[in-house]
Amino acid sequence: MTAPAEARPGLLRDRDFVLFASGQGASALGDALSKTALPLLVLALTGSGLHMGAIAMLSALPMLLFGVQAGALADRLDRRRMMLWSDAGRAVLVALVPLAVLLDVPVLPVLYAIAFPIGVLFAVFEAACLSCIPALVGRDRLGEANSTLAIGNALGYMIGPSLAGVLVAGFGGALTLGVDAVTFAVSALTLVFIRRPLQAATRPAPTSMRSQVREGFEFILGHRLLRSILLYSTAVTFFTAPVVLCATYLIREDLGWSPTLLGLVITAYALGAIIGALAASRLNRRPVLMTVCGTVVSGVALLVLAITASLPLILCVALLAGAGEAVSAILYTTLRAHLTPDELLGRVTTTAQVATFGLRPLSLLVAGVALEATSGATTVAVIGVLCLVVSAVFGGVAWSIRDKSTQTEEVGR
Repeated sequence: MTAPAEARPGLLRDRDFVLFASGQGASALGDALSKTALPLLVLALTGSGLHMGAIAMLSALPMLLFGVQAGALADRLDRRRMMLWSDAGRAVLVALVPLAVLLDVPVLPVLYAIAFPIGVLFAVFEAACLSCIPALVGRDRLGEANSTLAIGNALGYMIGPSLAGVLVAGFGGALTLGVDAVTFAVSALTLVFIRRPLQAATRPAPTSMRSQVREGFEFILGHRLLRSILLYSTAVTFFTAPVVLCATYLIREDLGWSPTLLGLVITAYALGAIIGALAASRLNRRPVLMTVCGTVVSGVALLVLAITASLPLILCVALLAGAGEAVSAILYTTLRAHLTPDELLGRVTTTAQVATFGLRPLSLLVAGVALEATSGATTVAVIGVLCLVVSAVFGGVAWSIRDKSTQTEEVGR
């Protein structure tokens, strides 16, 4: 059982949480490295956007096919072992890329061969990882834990792309991916030394996998606040998934600015995400309201971005957009976990993940058509307006069920 809050150290003095956060921070850095190095490697090998898209599709497909089933496994099996073996498997698979270079084996077939199994292991890892945090830190510290993990993730994505550029220039894309393999190994090693159980003690599920999956869906459909916030987050994610793509188009094509200035804007956005993560743990007294407010801030920032050509103002709104998105995402994740019993966390979490991953390709396609038909500024403005509209609708729904939401107004304190 988790100790009472007054008997536990702060999270940064909690040995098990520091181990967990360190492993996830290392993994975030590795992911940022690979997301920069892999496209560069594929382009260097083929010069083809088709190959880039095909490999990305193979990596994303398992979450759509097996995400909900992975969530059921996370509610049935030992979550620590699921994460440990997923990390170990991904470390081995990614290490095959630099090994192929060293052995003078064609690299492109290796990339195709590992893409799908890496996606499967990612789905399994995410199901276990996102559902183990309440057991690791206690439900009363969910907000603080999610904020701390988000800061580590944002730092990884601030450092990773620049580091990847240096490593790719010096050693090539394939050897750079070897660093990602090392980060998976580090993450696995930290899990070995965590002493605390990563799920509540429950009896083995006597029901079938199909029954477990159905139970998860029935719980979501029967819980009005959880159902509403899942739909809200799915809609917001659909609208905002192509924001970086559209902002890149606006800055490079509409404004004609250099890649250096684009990098500066993205850095401001990442810095805003860190600020938002720091603020989120202090805004958790009203998680529903603050989740909506975070999205509203992002929506307004996108509208300003669409109508200005001032670099200082664009840097400011990029900072605000990053902060708003971080606050909204962290409080949503915290509230979702708070509303869900531990024995259902895996299924509820991965249902949300599948919805997000399932709609992202369509969102990117729609954004691409919009960019082609209009402009970067128009597309970014539309995204901002849609964020405001869906926030107004969800705010009305949340107000109508305020009696229920009041019961969860102080989560993760």
